[in-house]
Order: sequence, then structure tokens, then C-alpha cells
Amino acid sequence: MLGIARSTLYKELERGTVDQMRSDLSRYQRYFSDAGQRVYEERRQNSRKPLKLIQAWDFVRYADEKMKKGGLSPDAICGRARIENIFKEVVCTKTLYNYIDQCLLGTRNIDLPMRVKRRTKREKDRTNRRLYGMSIEQRPEEVERREEFGHGEIDTIKGKKESSAALLSIDERYTRRRYLVKISSCSKEAVREGIEKLRERHGENFSGIFKTMTSDNGSEFAELSDALPEAEVYYAHPYSAFERGTNEKQNSLVRRFFPKGTDFDTVSDEAIAFVEDWINNLPRKIFNYRTSSELFDSVRFDLAI
Repeated sequence: MLGIARSTLYKELERGTVDQMRSDLSRYQRYFSDAGQRVYEERRQNSRKPLKLIQAWDFVRYADEKMKKGGLSPDAICGRARIENIFKEVVCTKTLYNYIDQCLLGTRNIDLPMRVKRRTKREKDRTNRRLYGMSIEQRPEEVERREEFGHGEIDTIKGKKESSAALLSIDERYTRRRYLVKISSCSKEAVREGIEKLRERHGENFSGIFKTMTSDNGSEFAELSDALPEAEVYYAHPYSAFERGTNEKQNSLVRRFFPKGTDFDTVSDEAIAFVEDWINNLPRKIFNYRTSSELFDSVRFDLAI
């Protein structure tokens, strides 16, 4: 008759039924709609989970600043905060994204580089070019699985077309440790000079850091084996950037600071060192929010490199 579910009716009767007493002191039960409504409103008020924004305000304010000025992702901030244990209350990554979507923070989605990425280029079918040396197919399986320290990926980051200067980017696959070296041009000679700078930086330990190196088929890497006699050099398949995923990913981090069209002739060594340090001290979920520098230093200490 009421047009509602049987269970709904029984729940309403349960909420609104209260004990009554007759004049002879005997007890009986009776349903009152206002009693049922009062119980319903009390339960509804207590059923909603309170907003954690106020209790975790110190962390949320800290996260807001790190996202806007430090360039960190919400997940990196939340994970690192739990490791350092400096806040009484910390919200999860999903909650932090919800606060951003609800405009409760100063940070907006447009401020998060990975949140607004768009695919702007169409894929093209291209004919494969020749390899300059051993194919990536010959690379040992343990290198592919990242089971051991000491295997690198290399690439160049080009700047303004009129500018000759570029960046040589090298990554250690196991720890994701990144090196950035400014080179005079994207030529074989400049790549060799950049590697020599890095060799001077590490001295006799250089050969222990890079046992193998994987590059693309750019002409600047045609003589990479000669520039790295202590390492086995492998070449990815033409137009297969995904085979050097670590390097490509970290190049995108560099582009946050030096977008396409940057004139690297005008970029100082101090600015390049700052970007390298920022990437290496980025908390990473894959390392339980430890940084590449922390992992690299621990491995280097264990291996006495």
C-alpha cells in the first residue's frame, strides 16, 4: 500500500518504536513517527566521515607548497611524508587529488604536469635504419630485469634549433640515478667529451658504475663503443624509445625545467646541476618513496665503488 520495500518499512518501525507505560505500570511498545525521524537524523549525522582536511592541515599546507614550488607529485609527497613521519595526520594520495579537484587547495590540476598531458603527435610508419653496433636483443637478461647495478641508458636533449649546445643524459637503470652533462653540440665528438667529463667526475670508479650502456641510433652515438671502452654498448631498435624507458621518462622531467626551444648556450652549469639534483632526490614509489640518490649511495657503499 505504501509503495516501499518491506525492509524499509520494518526499519522505520524499528527506529520509531519506543517503550510506553500504562497507568497500571505495565509496559507496551508504540510507534511514533517523530521518534523515528529523530533517530534517523542522528544516525545520518554520525554516518558521514568527517573531512580530514582540518586535522591534517599542517601536512596539506606542506603538500600544497611542494606541488606548486617543488614540482613533486601528490603520490611522492604522501609517500615521503609517511617515511619521514613528521606529521601527526597525513592524507592518502587519492584524498589529496580529491582536494585538488574540489578546489580546496591552491594547487590546480593545470599545475600538475602529468595530469594535463595530451597526445599531440600522430604516429608515422618509418623504415628501420641500420644499427651502429650490437642490438638490444643481445643484451643480457639480467640487465632487462634490472637485477644488478651498473647498467646505463644514454641520450641527448636538444635545445633551440639555432643553438648548438645540448645536454647529455645518462641514467643508471637499477637506481634510476641520473647524470646531466652540458655538451657543445649533438655530435660524436661532443658526446665523447661529455663522457670524459663524467669519467673525470667519478675517477677510477666510473668503470664500476657503467658496465653496459644502451642508446638509440642517433649519429652522435655511432662511436659510443670507442668512447666507452670499459662498457658493452647496445643499440635499441630504430624508433623504439620505449626500449630505453628510464631515459625517456627522466628526459620528460628535465623538460619541466628546460622546455623544447630552450637555448642551452645560455643555461648555466649551476642550473643544470640543480635539475640533476632535483631528479635524483625525487621520492619514488617504486623504491618505497626512497630517492635515487639514497639508493645509489647505499649500493655504492655496499660495492665500495
